Amino acid sequence: MLEVYFNYHHDAYSTKVVYLHDPTAMLAAINPSLITYVEGAIRVQTNGITRGLTLLYNKQKRFAEITEWSDQPSVNVAVTVDTPTALKLVMERLME
Repeated sequence: MLEVYFNYHHDAYSTKVVYLHDPTAMLAAINPSLITYVEGAIRVQTNGITRGLTLLYNKQKRFAEITEWSDQPSVNVAVTVDTPTALKLVMERLME
């Protein structure tokens, strides 16, 4: 399975790495301390040249103005991962 991912990333991005989005999502569910989150409202562009663009309004401005985002519900968004630990855990599982 890892070879399929590797070949895809090599062909698509001309790189010799594998992005571990799915395993990292599983690790976040098992061990949330591996991930740093910020809270905010999310919007996803659905058309035009920016289709798929994800925007986060984290409401951290001290004097934030009232906008159409102000009353939107907040979610936790992962922004960093403890990469060495996550990679170690994934590799341990793959080698079992």
